[in-house]
Amino acid sequence: MTVAFYPPLEQLLPHRPPMILIDRLLEANEQEAICEVTITPESMFLEAAGVPAFVGIEYMAQSIAAHGSYQHYLVNESIAVGLLMGTRRLETVCQFFALGETLRIHVSHVWGTHELMRFRCTITAAITGALLQHAELHVFKPKTVQSYLEGVGHDHSRTHQRC
Repeated sequence: MTVAFYPPLEQLLPHRPPMILIDRLLEANEQEAICEVTITPESMFLEAAGVPAFVGIEYMAQSIAAHGSYQHYLVNESIAVGLLMGTRRLETVCQFFALGETLRIHVSHVWGTHELMRFRCTITAAITGALLQHAELHVFKPKTVQSYLEGVGHDHSRTHQRC
């Protein structure tokens, strides 16, 4: 990856504080990005033992968003909103991310070019490099989120059946 100027996350993510959960974009290229977050007393979702590890999936999702938005930023386009569809597997070696710990989130685009994409994601301890969590996340990036959301709520052409 090359060293470059990265704009503040407020310019890359559709979220607003306090819901911007990651701290910075460190590196990015067309295929991957690395972000960081330091667990502080101000961290969202902080409990006595730290931030619950399940929040890691949102750290990964926001890192994917930063990656995609940075690609748009490079060509002077507005950011595109994506929706986390889920993961087949989330593996974690801890229950909490500890207060004071800096996490490094690495996301790598592995499949898809348009609306549906898959990213391989890892969270490691920034100081030791120890693997804390990994997953493959599935993302849906509609052409326009607003028209997609309006269509979901108003599509009466589908037959609705009870399961």
